[in-house]
Amino acid sequence: MNQSEKCHRIQGCKRLYIDAFRAFKPLLEVEGNTFILTHYHADHWAGLPRGKSYIGPCKIHCTPVTGNLLREIHKLDNAFIVEHAYGSTWNDCDGNNITFYDANHCPGAAIVFVATREGQKHLHTGDMRYHDEKFRSYPLLSEAIQNRELDILYLDTTYAKPKHCFAPQDEAIEMIASQVGELLNSNQDIVSEKKQSFFQPKTKAKVKEIASSDVAQAPVRTLVLLSCYSIGKEKVLWNSALQSKQLVFVNKTKHRMLQCIKAHQDVEASSGIIDRCTLDPKKSDIHVITMGTAGSLHPFFQPNFEECALYAHRLNKGYNKVVAFLPTGWANSSKYNRENGVAKKIVDLKEIVKKGKVNGNNHMMDVEVRCVAYSEHSSYNELRACVEYTRPKQIIPTVFSGEKDYAAIEKRFQDLVDSQRAKQAFISKISGIGVKRKAAAIMKKQKISRPQYSTKAVSKVQMPQIMPYKKGRSNLQNKEDKVPHQKLNAPTMSAAKVHEESLVEKCGMSKQNVRQKTIADDAKVAMMVSMGFNPSRSSESLIAKSNN
Repeated sequence: MNQSEKCHRIQGCKRLYIDAFRAFKPLLEVEGNTFILTHYHADHWAGLPRGKSYIGPCKIHCTPVTGNLLREIHKLDNAFIVEHAYGSTWNDCDGNNITFYDANHCPGAAIVFVATREGQKHLHTGDMRYHDEKFRSYPLLSEAIQNRELDILYLDTTYAKPKHCFAPQDEAIEMIASQVGELLNSNQDIVSEKKQSFFQPKTKAKVKEIASSDVAQAPVRTLVLLSCYSIGKEKVLWNSALQSKQLVFVNKTKHRMLQCIKAHQDVEASSGIIDRCTLDPKKSDIHVITMGTAGSLHPFFQPNFEECALYAHRLNKGYNKVVAFLPTGWANSSKYNRENGVAKKIVDLKEIVKKGKVNGNNHMMDVEVRCVAYSEHSSYNELRACVEYTRPKQIIPTVFSGEKDYAAIEKRFQDLVDSQRAKQAFISKISGIGVKRKAAAIMKKQKISRPQYSTKAVSKVQMPQIMPYKKGRSNLQNKEDKVPHQKLNAPTMSAAKVHEESLVEKCGMSKQNVRQKTIADDAKVAMMVSMGFNPSRSSESLIAKSNN
């Protein structure tokens, strides 16, 4: 997530900050500010001190699952954690209404719907995988969209380029799980053969035949490695366990985190994956590894065959094949990744094992790394579907590399925003109180001189005198003048002075209030002049508004 302040501060909410522990870290020490953590991923909680290092006073608002992770993993004092269930509405210190809904990202992740005290309605997606049916079921959000009231959509634009098109989430999960099931079927056959041979008499001829057989014809025993983040991709683990009918091995750190997210199983069954996990690596042929162990993706897909082979060798379970899955949305990010998404290599363990012995008859490891297009962020097509459904007046991308990229992302979704409401908002902004600073900049750019108003009565303002025309050259102002004075155009008054004179003449304002009123309105007049309006017409429109 980008650390630009506009990604973390909700418009119209003075003291509400979302995933802003780095961007607005000093404000954590200011009483009355409201900080929201959408989910427990490092790029969102970055900047939030751990354990006793955090002394408040600001409290962290989150979902119950994220609250568990803050207590158990982040070691934050419970006094600083405020939990809100999905669908429940609560208020911040300024009276803005806030509601969490499931983001379909990782367990506990939330999108944040904000209804400001002034009537604006915004949606901050945090990180999300857009799911049309699920998002349409959120009552307050659906009501705002049906009434065309959603103002700003703070959009997770991780994959906001047309090249990022991958299969729907359910299809990708099923594809990985079915492949895992097929790979581990051979392991079940080996176990069955061993059980049968235990009860059969072993003849000398049989023993001799096995001993003289080629190693390459030995039965394949496969280890499956699934790459995961600290939390996330539980759906892949859950379905793989079901398809293979095996437990899933996780380390102690991962096991603790899975305990924290179990409460989310009321929303998503896969969050109860801990019931299908084991801490004993010998009890499973499916092992969870950290992202990056099986290979890297930047700047392009680079498999780590040796690390996968060593992992299988250390288990000492007779594995001679390893298949590692790398589920990520970046799998289809380039032509090279698409064409080389499955990489294979035979690794000689004798060349890479520095300590310990390697079985002389079983030292070749068949390693395969499969890069699969699966993500818990929205694809480009899903992002467009989200903007098309919500129809906001404006979108603010929350993931971008720079201002040029920010503008390019905005342009890609420009055809889907509610342009009519956006134009109306722009017009109302011109006549609003907050245009003074922008008008000053426009005046400077257009070289419109801002008149210096006097505290004296307006009637005493000196205006150029126009003498009546008389025949003869004696009436000319200068002997070099070729044109009678009545033919000269009268000096043009500035837009602001036209407005000042109109206030005295048409509104009957007292002379004492003229200066205060004109200073407040000259910025608006200048803004309208810069857009091509006539100065007098600009003044007339403001006077009409004052009379009403």
